Amino acid sequence: MTELVAKSVRDNRGSTLGWGAVLVASVALQLAVFPSVHRAGGDIQQLLDSYPEAFKALFGVEEAFTSGVGFLKAEAFGFLAPLVLLGVAIGQAAKATAAEEHAGTLDLLLANPISRAGLLARKALAVVVNVAVVTAALALVLVVGGAAVDLGVPVGSLLWACVAVALLALPFGASALLVGAATGRPGAAVAVPVGVAVLTFLVEALSPLASALEPWRVLSPFRHAAVGDALAGRPDWAGFAVLLVLTGVLVTAAIAVFQRHDIKS
Repeated sequence: MTELVAKSVRDNRGSTLGWGAVLVASVALQLAVFPSVHRAGGDIQQLLDSYPEAFKALFGVEEAFTSGVGFLKAEAFGFLAPLVLLGVAIGQAAKATAAEEHAGTLDLLLANPISRAGLLARKALAVVVNVAVVTAALALVLVVGGAAVDLGVPVGSLLWACVAVALLALPFGASALLVGAATGRPGAAVAVPVGVAVLTFLVEALSPLASALEPWRVLSPFRHAAVGDALAGRPDWAGFAVLLVLTGVLVTAAIAVFQRHDIKS
C-alpha cells in the first residue's frame, strides 16, 4: 500500500509543486500589500462600497475589507486558494484512472497482485496527501507572512480556514475520480467537477442577492466549507462532517463503478 501511494505522490510531484509555488507566491504578494491597504482605510473602503453588489458577493468583499479577516477572505480565500486546491484535487484525481487508461498504463498496473478497489483507494489517498501538502504550504505562508505584516488574525483561525478550503476541494476531487472511473476519459473527469464547482460557487455567492437561490445553498460544498466563518474563528463542524461524508460516498461509488468498468487497452 505504502509503495503505490508513494509512487502516485511522486508521479504528481510536478503538479503539486507547481500549484503550491503559485499559491505561496500569490499569497505572499497579497500579504505584502496588506499594510498599504490597512493604512488607506476609509479611502479604499469607500471605493469598494461603490462596486456592484454582485461583484462584492462573488469575491467575498465585505465592509471590513481593510481588516485582516476581511482582506484574506476577499484576496486569498475568496477565489485564489479554492481555485488552486480544486485544481490539485481535480487534476490529480482525473489522472488517477482516466489519464492512466488513456495512456495505456492502467492495465499494466492492474497486472500486479492488487485489486481494483485497492488501486483506486490508494490513488485517492495519494490525492489527499498532495492536497495536504499544498494546504500546509498555504498555512505556512499565512502564519509567517501574517506575523510579518501584523495581519491581526489569530494563528488558529488561519489554520482552520486552511482546513476548510482543503476539505472543500476533496468532494470535487472524488467526483473527478468517479467520472474518470466510469468513463475512462480525462477530459470528462476534469470538465464535470469543474462545471459543478462553478455552478455551486455561484449559487453560494449569489444567494444573498437572489432569494430563489437560497433553498439550493444546502447543495453547495462552498456553503458547508464556510471558509469565511472558519477564518473568523467559527469553523462549521457540521459542514466539515458533510464534506467528509460526501467525499467518502463519492470515492465508494467510484470504486463500485471501477470494478465493472471495461478498461480500454
